[in-house]
Amino acid sequence: MFDFLNSGELKRIKINGYDNISRTGSPKVFTAFINPDELTINYTSRFDDQPAAGKTTTTGNFLGTNPVELTLKFYLDGTQAAGKLKGSDGSDMTVAQKLNEFYSVCGYNSDSHRPRYVEVIWGKLHFLRFDPEVFFGSVTSVSVNYKLFNQDGTPLRAILNVTFKQYVPDEESESGGQPASPDLTHVRIVKEGDTLPAMAYKIYGDYKYYFEVARANNLNDFRNLVPGTKIFFPPFDKKVKTQKQSV
Repeated sequence: MFDFLNSGELKRIKINGYDNISRTGSPKVFTAFINPDELTINYTSRFDDQPAAGKTTTTGNFLGTNPVELTLKFYLDGTQAAGKLKGSDGSDMTVAQKLNEFYSVCGYNSDSHRPRYVEVIWGKLHFLRFDPEVFFGSVTSVSVNYKLFNQDGTPLRAILNVTFKQYVPDEESESGGQPASPDLTHVRIVKEGDTLPAMAYKIYGDYKYYFEVARANNLNDFRNLVPGTKIFFPPFDKKVKTQKQSV
């Protein structure tokens, strides 16, 4: 097992927080006081679990993958047992101040009305197959476990359990993850891992239109899409339900 803490120069895990998805402007920065001793990356997939009409079972058709989730623990120690707790600017901080620094980097942005976009960077650690040394996403959950207090109740030690959800770039989508307008013709470029039912769902809000899309694009093998292929999604009359292709 690779020893992060004894592999030469110590690289502290860093989080850059941005107000916008383009990551323009100077980021707010949070640097870990003590590097996490564990890291969890969670991969999940979506399957169609709705049985066809008149059926009691489902074939479990694969619809696509979910954004990757990254879970980390951050240790904050204000006892000076491991040295002084520092802010990213080098100033001395209490545990409460370091927590506020974390929230200012990763928390809710009142201008955009959502959590900030963040980059999680840790030396040469590969988080993902693409852009491997940077995990880009937003915080979805934070829990703080206070472990030690002084006599007046001021926290001296705390553990942050933080989960981040990956942001997956989609240059063609401008709807914030909602199905695009079904009344317009759309063009999408197939990316690795894409399936026609999942792509149809993003456009029409109903995966069952994938067979009509396959027919409109003359796709003989729609189950094995080739990355880089252009797929046209024409407007359909949603009053007419498409029959699923028999397997």
